[in-house]
Amino acid sequence: MKKIFITGIEGFVGHHLADLLSAKNYEVSGIYFDETAAAGLPGKPYQCDIRGIEPLKKVLADINPDWVFHLAAISSVAISYRQPSVTFDINVQGTWNLLAALADLGLKPRIALVSSCEIYGRASGFPTPETAPAQPVSPYALSKVLAEEVGRFYLRAAGSDVVILRPFTHTGPGHSEVFVFPSVAKRIVEIERGNHEPVLEVGNIENRRDFTDVRDMVRAYLLAAEHCQAGEAYNITSGKSLIIKEGIEFLLSQAKKKIELKIDPDRLRPNDIPVLNGDGSKFAKATGWKPEREFKQTLLELLEYYRQR
Repeated sequence: MKKIFITGIEGFVGHHLADLLSAKNYEVSGIYFDETAAAGLPGKPYQCDIRGIEPLKKVLADINPDWVFHLAAISSVAISYRQPSVTFDINVQGTWNLLAALADLGLKPRIALVSSCEIYGRASGFPTPETAPAQPVSPYALSKVLAEEVGRFYLRAAGSDVVILRPFTHTGPGHSEVFVFPSVAKRIVEIERGNHEPVLEVGNIENRRDFTDVRDMVRAYLLAAEHCQAGEAYNITSGKSLIIKEGIEFLLSQAKKKIELKIDPDRLRPNDIPVLNGDGSKFAKATGWKPEREFKQTLLELLEYYRQR
C-alpha cells in the first residue's frame, strides 16, 4: 500500500483528503502547523513548520513517501494582502523547502503541487484553458505562480515527478469563515441565534466563479496522482459557474429569520477578478473525473455545519 504525505494536513482540504485516503486504506502521514486544528487527524501527522528545511527533511526521511500532496499555504487572497511576506515565505519558500528536502534525500515520490485558478487573473477567454498566460493580481496569486516555477525547476534540475494542479473555487463543511460562503453561513447562524442584527454586510458579490464541493476536489487530487503527467498543469473545475450573489441568496432563503442583504463599501477590493471560469477538459480526459455533488447541497451542508458548531 502506498505511503501518502500531505503538507498542511490540518487544513480544510488536507482534512478531507486525509479522510478520503484513510478510507481507501492508504498509509497517510503529513505535517501540520496549527496544533489546535490537528485534533482528529487520521494517520501519522507531525508538527512541522514548512519554512524550516531541516525539520522537514527529518520527517520526510522517516516516512519515505510514495506520493506527496503539497497543500500547505496561505490560501486566502485577503490575508495575502495583509501579510504578503508571510504568504511568500510559506507558499514559495515552503514549496522550495519541500522539493529541496526531497531532492537532498534522494527521494522521488509523485508530487501533486496544488496551485490555484487565481493565477489567471483577468483572463480574456472563457472557459480559460491551461495555456492561458498567468496574470496574477494579488500577492496570493503571484505566490502560486512562483510556486509552480519552483516545481518546474525541480522537474528539470532534479528529475522530480511534479504534477501541477490548478483547482478552481471549492468549499464545503469545515471551510474557514474568511471565505465568502462560510462567512455568510456563519453570520446566518449568528442571526438565527439572536447574536447579530438581521443584516448581512458583503463586498462585491457580482463576481462569477466555478464552484466545486471539496469532497469532489480531493477525489480529483487522488486521480491526479494516479493518472496525470509530470510537468503538466491541469485545471480542476466543475465548469459550472455561479454569480456569488446567487449562492448568497440561496443561503439566505434557507435562513430561519428574514435577513437584509447590504453592500459594505469597505469590503470592496480594487483588484477583484470579475470571472474565473475554467476549461477542465484536459483533466477530465486524463482522469475521467467529474463532480458528483450538487452545489446547492454543498451550501446546505455548509450552513448545517455552522449550525452544529
